[in-house]
Amino acid sequence: MQHGIKTLFLLFTLSTLLACSRLPTISSKGRLQTIAFYNTGNFFDTTNDPQTNDDAYTPTGARAWTAERYQTKLKHIARVISGIGGSDGPAVIGLGEIESRQVLEDLVNAAPLRRAGYGIIHQDMPDAQGLDVALLYQPKLFKPTQTETFRIDFGEKGFASRDVLQVKGELRGEPVTIYVVHWPEPAGSKAKKAEENRLRKAATVLRQQIDKQQTADENVKIVVLGDFGTEPRTPVMQEVLKATGRPNPSYKEELFNTHFLPYVNGLGSYANRNDLQMPDQILISKALLNGEAGLQYVRGSAAVHDPEEIKFLFGKYKDTPIRTYSGDIYIGGYSDHFPVYIQVRKER
Repeated sequence: MQHGIKTLFLLFTLSTLLACSRLPTISSKGRLQTIAFYNTGNFFDTTNDPQTNDDAYTPTGARAWTAERYQTKLKHIARVISGIGGSDGPAVIGLGEIESRQVLEDLVNAAPLRRAGYGIIHQDMPDAQGLDVALLYQPKLFKPTQTETFRIDFGEKGFASRDVLQVKGELRGEPVTIYVVHWPEPAGSKAKKAEENRLRKAATVLRQQIDKQQTADENVKIVVLGDFGTEPRTPVMQEVLKATGRPNPSYKEELFNTHFLPYVNGLGSYANRNDLQMPDQILISKALLNGEAGLQYVRGSAAVHDPEEIKFLFGKYKDTPIRTYSGDIYIGGYSDHFPVYIQVRKER
């Protein structure tokens, strides 16, 4: 009976999504713009920071993080970003697991990103390893007007993680608020309760900020980019954050999880014991779905960027990301995550 209920729920979800997809679709007018998120997978510089636990990622550390290996990763990540959503690269992209401003400056100046002239929004955060979130943007497409970060109080002595990064600006001349998040990673089966509590705390802080935006303007256009450390169907995502797979614009308070349907269809951005999961997601407010003039989400554009060059094509790990390290063994890959993205266009 339990399996029957799950099957009925899945069928109901799919039928709801399909029904909503029959709402008026976006026209072919207007140039597509890509919005993306990429957890770059422990993107450290090579300098030891005495304030953080980055010792393994130094030339003399356990992972022998040399200048040569750093340069290889720069080239890899730059090449991946440049190909997301087309040859022009993303208009804006949130990044996870970036150690420092220097990493970001080296990244945007690496070929082939250099020609796009990406701007950088970054602030040091209280993560134990010193890994932060950041936002890159093409100045000709996105003009930031205000940046703020919000600390998450986990209520645990000695534990801290990344802040919530909020960036307000204009994308193709349209006001939009972008959040970039990286919630705490799963702590393992023995710490499920602590893990759930941390995720709920993080979701609550983000939801409070979104509520403020929607109270001031119920038609505010919001995009949330991140690694949520949990998948789309969990209570934390659907009940605490109010991010669902329902694109119906009538439910204005909800966020639409653009990666809900790809997740239901078995796609994923991260391999956990060879099981592809979807912790990386992009959420949008319903004002980006109402079909009115201005910036609108292109229905069906949500995707996982997984070209052949960044994943294993054969063997035990087939179709999973080629990471930089396996334990302390250097593989020379890209990241343990695939990027995710959506596309929007400005309707007249």
